[in-house]
Amino acid sequence: MKVINITRFIVPFLLVTLLSTTFFLVKAQDVAEPVLDVSGNAVRRGVNYYILPADRGNGGGLQVASIRNRTNPLVVSQNADESVIGVNVQFSPVDPKENTVRLSIDMNVKFTSMVISDSFTVWRINTELIPERYLVTIGGVEGNPGRETLGNWFNIDKYEDAYKLVYCPVVCEICRPFCGEIGILEENGKRVLFVGRDPPLKVTFHKV
Repeated sequence: MKVINITRFIVPFLLVTLLSTTFFLVKAQDVAEPVLDVSGNAVRRGVNYYILPADRGNGGGLQVASIRNRTNPLVVSQNADESVIGVNVQFSPVDPKENTVRLSIDMNVKFTSMVISDSFTVWRINTELIPERYLVTIGGVEGNPGRETLGNWFNIDKYEDAYKLVYCPVVCEICRPFCGEIGILEENGKRVLFVGRDPPLKVTFHKV
């Protein structure tokens, strides 16, 4: 009677199983945590939200404004009145197949409840209005990740018990953009969003 050495079959099987399990665990760890709105639900692509300060007494929602007698581009600003909820936005993750907004993942942000005839309402970085200041303005384009659209990509990170907006795009592997958290710059009575403020503006997301 021939004796079969089952070790020959069991060891490769266990090895394949172990490698497969490790692969799926690593893939699971690679998936970034979703950003949550104030109701505890994941923030989604194409859904309207208000971005509001997490701390009471720290102003209202976001809108557009002009500074230095310039109407093009308009800057993204925060209303000083906390009773004003501002203009709602939508988020578009860089991966067109991804419908959930996740931490530290590049995305476009655009105002959706306003129409400006000579400008897109997609957020972008502008360094011309105030030299050496990275202001957040509108006038960007949605999609097309790469060097030419580097200024149009933002992301969200956790900050204390809420979130912060960040500019540090990775859509261009050979680019070395200026990175920083987004806070408030006081400019002629306007509260303008810009890159580089410490502490950053602490925000929450409210579904419309």
